[in-house]
Amino acid sequence: MGRYSIVEPDEKILESLMGSKSALIVGCSHCANISIAYDSNLPIFHITHNKKTGIKSSKPVAVIKEAERLKKLLESHDVDVCIEAFPLICGAVESDDAGILVPMGFPPYLRDRDVDAVLALTCMSDGLAGVKRIVRDGVKVIPGMRTVGGHEPVLSFDAASGDVFVDRDKSVFKRRQ
Repeated sequence: MGRYSIVEPDEKILESLMGSKSALIVGCSHCANISIAYDSNLPIFHITHNKKTGIKSSKPVAVIKEAERLKKLLESHDVDVCIEAFPLICGAVESDDAGILVPMGFPPYLRDRDVDAVLALTCMSDGLAGVKRIVRDGVKVIPGMRTVGGHEPVLSFDAASGDVFVDRDKSVFKRRQ
């Protein structure tokens, strides 16, 4: 079961980032992406197919759309913002060895980013801990989501659009009481 998380209110995010001049929004393209897609009725991924090479690839949709919305909000408060999204950020809690993290998709340049803060669009457990491990020491890491339960998503693929959605009729999203 994955972690079902909801985006924190804009006011709380702005308050947490008060005084920051630059921020990096880091999004998890797994549990957080699925949670945002479910809550916003957006696709989880968009699948593309390179007809020349035959290679298919996917791009996260929901977490990127939310990160772009938050970027506009923060920029309206004079914060310079960049966005990065990674699969299974929780995997970064296992090691801080670049020889392991880089092949998993976590580029070493994240430690060198010159930002005051990182806004984590992740669950509040291993995802948040993973973000803290992949950025340099001393950078303020702010949770942009709050874990409220668990989910067992069933995915559906719309071949015409190339979008992957949460099948709302077959999936289970449970909030804690």
